[in-house]
This record gives sequence, C-alpha cells and structure tokens, in this order.
Amino acid sequence: MKVYAYHSTNPSDPDVYHDHSTCVSGSQIPQRNRASGTGGYRRCEHCIRLG
Repeated sequence: MKVYAYHSTNPSDPDVYHDHSTCVSGSQIPQRNRASGTGGYRRCEHCIRLG
C-alpha cells in the first residue's frame, strides 16, 4: 500500500526515500529516525518494484 513519502535522518542509511508500507528496507528505519518527505533523494528500489 502506498504511504506518504519518508526517509531516514541517520547519515549511515542510504540516501533514498520510501513510499510503500511493505518496503523491507523502509520498515527497518526506527520511528525516531524517520522524517516526512523525499528529502530530495531518489525513490527506493524496493518501493519501485512494489509499485
């Protein structure tokens, strides 16, 4: 399911944004490290494959 875009604020995480609720890599981002929006990053490859 599509969700509002979010990205990680952790500098060691990849510079991508996520927009799918079942994205494996996006779901591993702790809530405290999530920020709303794309952050100017490209879309996550997993999210692209999920649709």
